[in-house]
Amino acid sequence: MEKNSIRVFDFKVLPIEVEVKELAFVKELPKLFRHPHRAAFYQIIWLSEGSAIFRIDFQKITIQANEILIISSGQVCEFDTISDYSGKIILFTSSFFSISELDTSFLHIAEILNPINLNKTVPISPTLAGSLIALLEEELERPTDYFQAEIAHSYLRAILLGAERCLTTAYPPVTDHIGRMFYNAVEKYFKENRNTEFYVNLLGINEKTLCKEVKKLTGKTPKVYIDSRTILEAKRLLAYSTLSVKEIGFELGFDEPTNFNKYFRKHTQITPIQFRNSTKR
Repeated sequence: MEKNSIRVFDFKVLPIEVEVKELAFVKELPKLFRHPHRAAFYQIIWLSEGSAIFRIDFQKITIQANEILIISSGQVCEFDTISDYSGKIILFTSSFFSISELDTSFLHIAEILNPINLNKTVPISPTLAGSLIALLEEELERPTDYFQAEIAHSYLRAILLGAERCLTTAYPPVTDHIGRMFYNAVEKYFKENRNTEFYVNLLGINEKTLCKEVKKLTGKTPKVYIDSRTILEAKRLLAYSTLSVKEIGFELGFDEPTNFNKYFRKHTQITPIQFRNSTKR
C-alpha cells in the first residue's frame, strides 16, 4: 500500500514461509509493534506465562497463559509491549499452508477463522502446544531439504487442528458452507461491489437462501454484512493511516468523495472526519 497508509508487514524471504519466534521480540521492538499495523500473513500467538492485551480491529483482546490467539491476514493489530508475559508467535502464509485442496478448504471453513469466532482466545493444553511448537522450531532449525516443508506443515496443521478442537468444544460449529462462501467472497470483492445481487450471481444461489444462511452465520442480512465490512475498512484507514478522506473513498471504490461521506455517515451517524478526530490520541 502507499507509504501514508497503514503499515503492512510482508513475510520475509525464507526457504519456507513459516517462522517461530519468542514473543519477547515484540517487547524489544515497541516502536514497530505497539502501533497499528497489518500483516500479510497469519499469526498464532501462544502464551506460556502471564497475560497480555492486544488490540485487533478496534477490539481489546485479553489472552492468558495456555491460550492461543489467531490473527488473520490483513487485520489491523497493536501488540502489548508492556505486560509481563512470555510465549511464542508462529507466522505463516496462506500459500505455505495451502499445500492441498483440503488445507485451502480449512482456511475457508475452520471455526477458528469463522467471522463469528475470529480472534476468540482458545484454551489449549500446554503440553500439546509446547511440544508441537518445539518440534516445529526444531525442524525449522535444520538445514533445508526436500522433506522440511512437508514436516513443518504437518506440525503447523496439528497446532491449528488442536486449536480448532478446543474452540469447537466451547463453541459448537455452525455448519454453513454458503455463509462461509459469502464471507470469503465479500473479503475479496467488497471494494468493487456492495450489491447483494452481485454475490447471489457469483455464488449461484437465490437471494432468499443467501439471506437465510448469512443471517444464521453472522446474525446480519447480506447487505448489512457487506456494509459493516466496508465500514470496518473505512475505520481502519481513517484511524490508522494518513490518507485523506478523498483518497480513502477512492481506495474503497467510491467514485466521488461525497458518496463516501454520505455512505459513512449513513452507517455511523458521524462524518469520516469526525470519526478520525475521535481516534486521535
